[in-house]
Amino acid sequence: MKKFVCSVCGYVAEGKIPEECPVCGEETEIQNENGTEVLVCTNPDCAAKKIKSFAHFVSRNAMNIDGLSESTLEKMIAAGMLHEPADLFRLTRYQEQIMAMEGFGEKSYQNLISAIDEAREVTLPRLIYSLGIKGIGLSMAKLICQSYPYKLTEMKNITREQLAEIDGVGEVLADNFVSFFHNKKNHRSIENLIKELRVKIPEKTEKNIFDGKKF
Repeated sequence: MKKFVCSVCGYVAEGKIPEECPVCGEETEIQNENGTEVLVCTNPDCAAKKIKSFAHFVSRNAMNIDGLSESTLEKMIAAGMLHEPADLFRLTRYQEQIMAMEGFGEKSYQNLISAIDEAREVTLPRLIYSLGIKGIGLSMAKLICQSYPYKLTEMKNITREQLAEIDGVGEVLADNFVSFFHNKKNHRSIENLIKELRVKIPEKTEKNIFDGKKF
């Protein structure tokens, strides 16, 4: 019997494809991701998607913020503390609520705030990777930033054609990247986030005219 795995929450469906997301109740569809069929919720505001998005944002290769497990993030989202990534850097306004959460106390809270403050200084590639743009891993983010070391708010100026000039960036990845930065909701989120960070922008890497040639 054919199985389909939800790309967000890990829900496994066998045989008949569920028409509704088990988390938010919105419609689902099957998408092909790198040759694999995955079950996807079509609701951009699905709670499971939001939790996974924040979990990716704070992960080691992204913003690397310790002390924020998926269960903790889920509680914070449910309590209305987190709506967008920038909110993570404003958690001091919820000190009493956080310290009252299960597993937290004054020391755990202080450790969390210290980890968040350390994450305020970040390289541009790690920041772009943390945004969770479909198909854009850390190595790909580095390549893009080396070719176009723009400020994060200026990434929307990069065209699909420019991205296609980078080795390893195909039409699908280029479209995902451009579509993300042209989304109005994402753009507002980025503008709020950038106010909380100190971003290190890499120097532009010029392509060697002898690359790929043998002598």
